[in-house]
Amino acid sequence: KNPFLEERTCSSYSMVTDKQERKKVLKKAFKKELIPSNLDAIVIGSGMGGLTCAGLMARSGKKVLVLESHDRIGGCTHTYKSKGCEFDIGIHYIGNMEEGSMNKSIVDLLTDGRLKWVPLDDQFDTVVFDEPGKILIVINDKLLSGLFIIEQFIYDERAIKEFYKAMRICKNAATLLIVLKLLPKPLIDWFVKLNLHKVFLKKFNYVTGTTLKSFLDKWTENKELKTILSYCFGDYGVPPGDAPILMHGMLMNHFSRSGGFYPYGGASEIAFQMVPGIVRAGGDVLARAHVNKILFEDNRACGVQVSHLDSEVEIRAPIIISDAGIYNTYKSLIPREIASKAGMLDQLKRFTKDVGCLQVMVCLDGTKEDLNLPAKNYWIFASKDPEKDMKEYMSLSRECAANTTFPLIFVSFPSAKDPSWNDRYPNKSSCVVVTFSNLDWFSEWQEDGVKKRGKVYNDLKMTFVNQIWKQVTHSFPRLEGKVLNIEGGTPLSHQHYINSMHGEIYGARHDLTRFDLRNIIEMRGETPIPGFYMTGQDVMTCGLIGSAWGGVVTASKVLDRYLIIDLINNVKEKRKKLKA
Repeated sequence: KNPFLEERTCSSYSMVTDKQERKKVLKKAFKKELIPSNLDAIVIGSGMGGLTCAGLMARSGKKVLVLESHDRIGGCTHTYKSKGCEFDIGIHYIGNMEEGSMNKSIVDLLTDGRLKWVPLDDQFDTVVFDEPGKILIVINDKLLSGLFIIEQFIYDERAIKEFYKAMRICKNAATLLIVLKLLPKPLIDWFVKLNLHKVFLKKFNYVTGTTLKSFLDKWTENKELKTILSYCFGDYGVPPGDAPILMHGMLMNHFSRSGGFYPYGGASEIAFQMVPGIVRAGGDVLARAHVNKILFEDNRACGVQVSHLDSEVEIRAPIIISDAGIYNTYKSLIPREIASKAGMLDQLKRFTKDVGCLQVMVCLDGTKEDLNLPAKNYWIFASKDPEKDMKEYMSLSRECAANTTFPLIFVSFPSAKDPSWNDRYPNKSSCVVVTFSNLDWFSEWQEDGVKKRGKVYNDLKMTFVNQIWKQVTHSFPRLEGKVLNIEGGTPLSHQHYINSMHGEIYGARHDLTRFDLRNIIEMRGETPIPGFYMTGQDVMTCGLIGSAWGGVVTASKVLDRYLIIDLINNVKEKRKKLKA
């Protein structure tokens, strides 16, 4: 029986605008008396992976408690308000959310169909070279055949066609990646031991073992074209010289059918609409619940310990699932002797720490019509060799870096993407800028509490912020003088608010090492420790949908059921109804 064919769906979307109701769900604080009895599982972390895993288990009748250390739930889907404006911190656009798609079907299932997705402009991503003769690239259905780019680079037609041929290979390879995570590990180990992967997985091995840069270098010497074809590497945080073809291909295919979408009502709607399904099954989702360790009995996970007020609260459950990432989980939550015996500390050595992130949030005076703000994103490059620029920039001292042009900035206007924005924040607009940063530049303040780092730190941060805004207004001069409020978040901000150990936003680095076949097989939902599971972006890949698939994989292992088959059948049923 497919439990997901009985999903509750709403015929029309209705955003809950009552602020108290939203606060009651998104900021429901941990209290001992709120802990449900007879839990089936505990999930550590309320990011998309954790909520997806909990939601799927709840759909199967399991009572699940989700614990979030931050003061609000949602992980990188959460938003915050500052001086009369709202900012998303991680959701800028999601791909292929059209009716009948697998992506939308999964989210509809977990939100009872109450989450509405708004399509962005057809040209939802634009590449800008911040120099004379700016180059633009349109991302839409035409991109699949590369016709638009071929028109601009007629002498590199073969290179462009080879690129899109590789992207099509990645589409099948992405499915195989999920299968490798779902099939029993002993079976996969046997397959590899007999070297059958060298015979049957040749294309998969190629796209996981070849960098995007080496592939592009093979087919063209045109730096401009190579930058355009690899422009969105910032979406997974690894430059082309370190990124496997597969990671880039999965991202390109993610937007290939219907482009980019944004959640109506803002990014926090995602978590808000996912909670009811978990609560309905007897579980709950609680914020301000700092799990400081996982409990074990006879080498089996049996609960968690939560720091609450001046005491420690132990909560028991037969299944413990971590969405806190491999670094936090293996180093901080599991006793060292248990993690070492399970091979987890050795596993950590095989992964690479990701780089930090710096964000700038700007509240603007005027509506999107007043400021002519599009529902799209801009990738602004300082030159046609961003990888070289980035290596040089990241090696600078913090003083030099703060006053140097950023090699790459991602500029987005969330207010222009959400039709409900003007009703909620009239006569204002928002701008979010994201770029790479070096945690070492801010390391001397790591032990200081948030908003307690002093004048030197704040001045340094604002020097970075002002440099970024200077680059933004160079491309958007109409925003000059329109700033009502501007603030920034350094890698330390990400350490505090999303508990990322190295100030990163994408978990373990998405480089060749991560996509080594052995690491793909080892980093999965189930672990060598009985009763303990991992989920989220470190199990699959980064991003909302990548993290959700991490939740699908883990829930499949916990429930001992190939949920992907249920989800495929669910999509088929939806498509039948659409055709009827």
